[in-house]
Amino acid sequence: MKPIDRRRFLASATAATAATLMTRPTSAADVGRLNLAIIGPANRGGANLDGVASENIVAICDVDEANAAAARKRFPNAEFFTDYRKLFDTVLKKIDAVVVSTPDHNHAHPTMMALTNGKHVYCEKPLCHTVSEVRLVRKTAAEKKLVTQMGTQIHATDNYRRVVEIVKSGVLGPISHVHVWNSSRPVGGTRAGKTPSAKFDVDLWLGPTPVEFFEANVAKSGWAFQWPHFHWRWWWEFGGGTLADLGCHYMDLPFWALDLTAPTTVKATGRREYVGDNTTPDVMQVDYQFPAISGMNARPDVKLSWYHGVSGPSLDGKETFKGYGSAVMFVGEKGKLIADYGKYTLLPDEFAKSFVAPAKSIAASVGHHKEWIDAIKNGGTTTCNFDYSGGLTEAVLLGNVAYRTEAEIAWDAATASVTNVKSAAQYLSKNYRKGWTI
Repeated sequence: MKPIDRRRFLASATAATAATLMTRPTSAADVGRLNLAIIGPANRGGANLDGVASENIVAICDVDEANAAAARKRFPNAEFFTDYRKLFDTVLKKIDAVVVSTPDHNHAHPTMMALTNGKHVYCEKPLCHTVSEVRLVRKTAAEKKLVTQMGTQIHATDNYRRVVEIVKSGVLGPISHVHVWNSSRPVGGTRAGKTPSAKFDVDLWLGPTPVEFFEANVAKSGWAFQWPHFHWRWWWEFGGGTLADLGCHYMDLPFWALDLTAPTTVKATGRREYVGDNTTPDVMQVDYQFPAISGMNARPDVKLSWYHGVSGPSLDGKETFKGYGSAVMFVGEKGKLIADYGKYTLLPDEFAKSFVAPAKSIAASVGHHKEWIDAIKNGGTTTCNFDYSGGLTEAVLLGNVAYRTEAEIAWDAATASVTNVKSAAQYLSKNYRKGWTI
């Protein structure tokens, strides 16, 4: 097996970027369609595959062959791989773009392999596992001028558009605080030795992660997946807990509505109330401070508070809003707005009665995946490109950095460093196994 060699991929990228936008079609029926590689075709990846199924699926990759069975049956002409490194070695010249739907610890590597070779990328949220990976992916996508999209598909809904229009119209008055909460909690798991129950190559599943694979007994829940599928997200080695899992979806709304950039300070607190050996907290609060901006979209500085494991904007669970077990609340001088994925409510009642919605100014989405496909074919950009979604993901991940550091951190976005707590640096990046560096 060839290891990931950054110089080899950068060299081949020069030729790939100079090539025409779309590779040679494999048949007359494929004219005008993109040739795509799908890395992770099941569960959330299956939904992403549905979103791009109109294109020519050239290759499918999943370390677990059972996970890929349905996709392989649906696209019998697609070449199949269990190792995405082999996929790139084999079909690189045949593909235009890649869809990445792996566990978080494997997001950056296939994404970078695609980008450095001039291939457009759709990657699931969060964009990467660490802040340093986000910076590298964001920089490379910009340098290569490629079309990218992160899988925050809620961004494409009409409800989010209407909320953004309301906030930007100024009808709420200046926004001083945004509360974001999610009631989801991790599922407890206990380590159960080293012998894996998985019927696939767990070494490949680990990918770049420099830990020994461990078996885990997972508590019963509505998420009936066999370890390590899905439940990897509750362990720092592979994911970022509830914040990394859902923060990009919910914090996307205030990032968009308020043109948030990078936070200047981040403070976090939390606790583990569930039974298990998992390392991520099930109850957590993160307070971000974002600087004011001037110019056309001028606004004062904003505090954003994230809460998870609770059904309202307080860790004690005392404050809740009926119908909004997970939501975003904008607090303005004149009124408040609470929103979730599909609805919004204005508060207080007196303000709501006099409210007049601003004219619609944000066009309906053609679809989150189609937006990416159309931008590749016709030029242009996407709403959740890696520049925008990179900033969003970075802020989300800094919440975990602050929690693990056990201190309020001061963030210097220009240097991508924590300036006040040296120990925080260890959580901004991670080591990789030999043969997996990027």
